[in-house]
Amino acid sequence: MKALLMSRRTWIASGAAALLVLGAGGAMHTRAGLRALAALGVPCPVQTVTAEQVGATRAAAVAAVRGTAPAPARPSIAGLALDTTTEDEARALLARAHARCEEQVRGYRYLRCRGVDAGALALAGPPVSELWLSFGPTGRLIAVDVYRRGMQPDDVRTVWLDAAGRLRSALGSPSLEVGDPAPEVLTSAVVQTARVQYRYADYVATVTAAHLPQTGLSVREQYLSARL
Repeated sequence: MKALLMSRRTWIASGAAALLVLGAGGAMHTRAGLRALAALGVPCPVQTVTAEQVGATRAAAVAAVRGTAPAPARPSIAGLALDTTTEDEARALLARAHARCEEQVRGYRYLRCRGVDAGALALAGPPVSELWLSFGPTGRLIAVDVYRRGMQPDDVRTVWLDAAGRLRSALGSPSLEVGDPAPEVLTSAVVQTARVQYRYADYVATVTAAHLPQTGLSVREQYLSARL
């Protein structure tokens, strides 16, 4: 029984981490996310998930990765402030960036945007493949997920240096740093990743560069409120 309980907790934790890291909306369709939601009694399709269930899953994920000290700053992307920006404000910003966005409601509210002009959001590099914005029960922004895939090597270098450099400038050395983001290293294996992460009591930020069979070279930026 104890082993079974530990296994269940492991699935919940791994799925919760997926929900947190991927911006919750998209992660609900990942294998780990579905397992976590199933453990909470949520059947597939996940459109039936409640705000309370998403909140519980998010709380477990935040607890697994947050630090103990408050962040000296909580950088996101230009015009989007965690725990402050409303959905209407985000929509106005994205309209100016000529983004194609769709609303999704899965317990919490999400905006999923495609073909976003990076320059309009003060980001370096090519257009954003997908941008997920997650809004909590108060209607304020709680997570930003910027994802670019199918990238060229020079674009990977540009985006990584921009994203990781902005965080390092604002926050100093990361809490976690693994792998080598150089494109030649990433493409040296079928599956390869590099990551930097900043962990605070009220904020978690992650930049991940990866090489995967399905998506080629990709870079993901994630900015999350860790306030509960």
